[in-house]
Amino acid sequence: MENTISRIIQELYEQYKTCDDGELADYIPELAKANPDWFGISVFTADGHVYEVGETTQEFTIQSISKAFTYGMILDEFGIEEVEKRIGVEPSGEAFNSISLDPATGRPLNPMINAGAIASSGMVPGIGFEARFEEIRGRFSQFAARELSVDEHVYRSESSTGFRNRAIANLLRNFEMLDDPVDEAVEVYFKQCSILVNCRDLSVMAASLANGGINPLTKERVLEPTNVEKVLSVMSTCGMYDYSGEWIFTVGLPAKSGVGGGVVGVLPGQLGVAVFSPRLDAKGNSVRGVRVFRDLSKKFNLHLFNLPVISDQVIRRVYKLSQVGSHCNRLQTHHETIRKHGDKVTVIELQGDIFFSALERVVRKSSDLAATTDIFLLDLNRAGLIDAGTQDLLLEVAMALKNAGKKLLIVENAVKLDPEAFKELGEHVQFYEQIGFALKVCEDQILKMHLDAPLVGGLVPFYEFDLFAELTPRELSEVEGLFEMTAFRKGAQVIFEGDPPDDVYFLSKGEISVYQQDSRESGKGRLVSTFGPGACFGDIAVITRANRSADVWADEDITCYTLSLERFESLREVNSEIYIKLIRGILELNVNRLRRRDLEVAALKSG
Repeated sequence: MENTISRIIQELYEQYKTCDDGELADYIPELAKANPDWFGISVFTADGHVYEVGETTQEFTIQSISKAFTYGMILDEFGIEEVEKRIGVEPSGEAFNSISLDPATGRPLNPMINAGAIASSGMVPGIGFEARFEEIRGRFSQFAARELSVDEHVYRSESSTGFRNRAIANLLRNFEMLDDPVDEAVEVYFKQCSILVNCRDLSVMAASLANGGINPLTKERVLEPTNVEKVLSVMSTCGMYDYSGEWIFTVGLPAKSGVGGGVVGVLPGQLGVAVFSPRLDAKGNSVRGVRVFRDLSKKFNLHLFNLPVISDQVIRRVYKLSQVGSHCNRLQTHHETIRKHGDKVTVIELQGDIFFSALERVVRKSSDLAATTDIFLLDLNRAGLIDAGTQDLLLEVAMALKNAGKKLLIVENAVKLDPEAFKELGEHVQFYEQIGFALKVCEDQILKMHLDAPLVGGLVPFYEFDLFAELTPRELSEVEGLFEMTAFRKGAQVIFEGDPPDDVYFLSKGEISVYQQDSRESGKGRLVSTFGPGACFGDIAVITRANRSADVWADEDITCYTLSLERFESLREVNSEIYIKLIRGILELNVNRLRRRDLEVAALKSG
């Protein structure tokens, strides 16, 4: 089955790959040589999973995106108090190469404009140009989880045309915001901008920020958590230059762009996104990049100020129908058939608030299991909030399952989702209030598919009941004479809790449910189990002689063979061999029930 998130990203790629708005950067001659059709999208989650499409391994120079990571480096090295003496954090509202300095102190307004970035490069520790640059390249490589190199042609092009940046550096030196040698700081800045990355590298670097400063691939800490928040704060207000206000308003993610065509965005705690496309708008941002981010934010509800923290334990457990069933008591052959073919049904049980990052884990899990699953059962009864964007994504997942020939059953009793939104998918999506009912539907379907005579909803003759498996034909004939046929209409109460034992019931047709009364419950009480054709109930009374411990209701019109306690006891005198076989059969039935429950408990604990 195609992963839904991958498909959505692919659709955005197809939508914008023909967009030819914008121009290549030409103020650095080497950048004008880029292929304008290059285009890649990479989404990297905080737990280390990637979704990507297009030219995500095509290398290009990092350019101004480097400013965010160099700023983080010097924060780790010197701390915010020392850094703020030389670099502010106020938005400039001006272009990236503007000379935006505090009129009183000469301090650059923020580290995302060239003036602030040069001041940052000037603070990188090391003796000599090469040592300081290698400090940057090594740290960037840690962020990207691979060794990064430099495009020497771009570096020389930047150095030979960087007159304005040299003027900015000298002005910074005049205000003592930059130490000697000035040229060394500028050359470090030129070369850091010329480091080669690809789209996937940038998404990993962004995901490292999303993951609190820990690279999700290497598990190595690459930035102190207290400085991650500072870097992301400045990216939010200043990362897109004079487009930063509009960006945070419409996209809502901390971000940084570069004239090489890259744009990175960070959703804290969840994921990093990178888009690469060299055509730039008038503000120096990738045209396709801005549009993809805008659509992704809207599609997945990624806006920073509209998303709570998501638990990484959203998937409570995953299990197969072959491991845990509906607690419907049936013929033993039916239980064996369900256990044999139940792996085709996968139950995913969720908990907590379900937003994009949480549902992404579900999408990934369902994609991984799609090859061996025909029916997915999504249990939302322990889930909390579900927003409209998440419902839309779940609808996309349901459509993908339908296209793959699979079904989705949704269990939720608090109206967290709008079933009307799923109506167009017909029988491929079904809603249930209780997990037991949904599991029973799956079991019935398996029996219908894999038994020649499934007997679901049909009439089971008395001699096929498991309780009579050891009886000979002569003994079956003798027992048959003791039965009475009893029928109940749908909704009738068959057994009342507290009544003395009277009959043992052999359910030949229809289904019943067992409820126990609880002062905290309303209506029928708490559902304990269900019984289908071929199961017997009321049998414990034969052993214990205790009063009835639960109510039994007919879920539909039912037909039962009934054996009165009095006639059962008469067998002790008339035919003790039959009596002993039936007692042994009752014990075996209940032992098998307990064994199934034990196996289910073990499966749920391991799941």
